[in-house]
Amino acid sequence: MNNLKRCYIMGLPNAGKTTYLAAIWYSLNNASIKNKIKLSTMTNAKYLANLSKKWVDVEQLGRTKLGFEKSEISIDIVDENKNIFNLKFPDLSGETFQNQYEKREISAELVEYIKSADGIPMFINIGDIKGITFITDVPADLRPLQNRENLLEKSLPVRNPKQDDPIQIQIIELLQFVEVIKDSKRINLGIVLSAWDLTNNFEGKLTPEEYIKKEMNMLWQFLKSNNILNTSFWGVSAQGGKLENRDELLNIDEPMKRIIVEDNNGEVCHDITLPIYKVVGGANAQ
Repeated sequence: MNNLKRCYIMGLPNAGKTTYLAAIWYSLNNASIKNKIKLSTMTNAKYLANLSKKWVDVEQLGRTKLGFEKSEISIDIVDENKNIFNLKFPDLSGETFQNQYEKREISAELVEYIKSADGIPMFINIGDIKGITFITDVPADLRPLQNRENLLEKSLPVRNPKQDDPIQIQIIELLQFVEVIKDSKRINLGIVLSAWDLTNNFEGKLTPEEYIKKEMNMLWQFLKSNNILNTSFWGVSAQGGKLENRDELLNIDEPMKRIIVEDNNGEVCHDITLPIYKVVGGANAQ
């Protein structure tokens, strides 16, 4: 295969990876809308077809549980210049990535996947992002300097990293894992904000990067100050809306038209393959 490029997809639980996979499989098998890349070969076609059918019918896609992953999923796609792109979904379970954060461990297999990757899309579900809490918003009885004696008498809750640690902290830590594994070599990173349709509920229109800067400022500073990371920002709604609006989504004549993909210039299209194509260096990522 000429000019083979590999893409390794990451994201915490509920990040939108499975929905994205269902949408990209349908898009690659239907030519009603022109995509940057086309299907060449794949593994686990039956599993992907079942996912895709549920996506088309706007049904809930079951979240992949730890121990039930389809680790061998691989899709080869080709662009107009005959370049081959290999999409690796080595583990669709977000718990695997969260365990890396909590337990500080990673398998040798995943290390090899990351080492060989030309591009890494990191999925973040904007519906899971918690708002910023200022010190002034913390209840007075929880402020150590003001109530040290009271705190000593209380039985403080045990920290649960999954629930208590901000998502941006977990993402930064995972990216630091990647940097070490890649031995500080240049990394093509795509920050993919899934459930992008939810931004219609906010005042004003923000680009994907502006959204990260506003809602996850620490992550934004990490990305902008890190010369190793060649970062692009994407807003993606693979389903196009909430499942509660199923009837409305089903009224759209072509399922691919439900897809929303927005780049950092504010340009919107239905090509679900575009973030992958750009992140792995398609057309020199211009």
